[in-house]
Amino acid sequence: MTAVFLFTFVAGLLLGVRAMLFGVERQAPLGAAPPVEPARATWTAVLAAFAIIAGLVGYLATRPGRLDVPAGSGLAVGAGAVAAAGALWLVRRAVAFVPEHDPDDPRYVLQGHVATVVRSITPDAPGEISYLLEGREHVVPARGLDGATAGLGDEVVIERLDESGTAWVEPWHLVEERL
Repeated sequence: MTAVFLFTFVAGLLLGVRAMLFGVERQAPLGAAPPVEPARATWTAVLAAFAIIAGLVGYLATRPGRLDVPAGSGLAVGAGAVAAAGALWLVRRAVAFVPEHDPDDPRYVLQGHVATVVRSITPDAPGEISYLLEGREHVVPARGLDGATAGLGDEVVIERLDESGTAWVEPWHLVEERL
């Protein structure tokens, strides 16, 4: 019986690794809201929890001098069932979690976006840039990184937006040299 419990334990470990590598969330079609209920892959994690705990408890409980095989097996199945229920509860909570806000930092959403200078940027005074986003043209104040300057019509790359909405930019030719 020891071999059965060891096999169950090792199989549970392998299923757990599979769940870690491939996840347990159901993948929604592109553009659709993610489903709330767990997918079939959830059962991989639940079965892994059952097998690991049942195999471990069964192995330890039925060692010579401890419980007999029927009592040890019953204890193993009970402990595995509790572990599986706990795993199912955890996975369902994790899958159902929806963040309250977009985790992307809005200051860096436009990072790397190319824009055109519509009012010259100097170290002393901010200029303005124009960029296209989702089919609409946006014009925002801009400052050069490290005191960089940019003339009318120059292409610049947006590094970030600060809290006031000013874009911090770097001339495209400098970025291009680094590439």
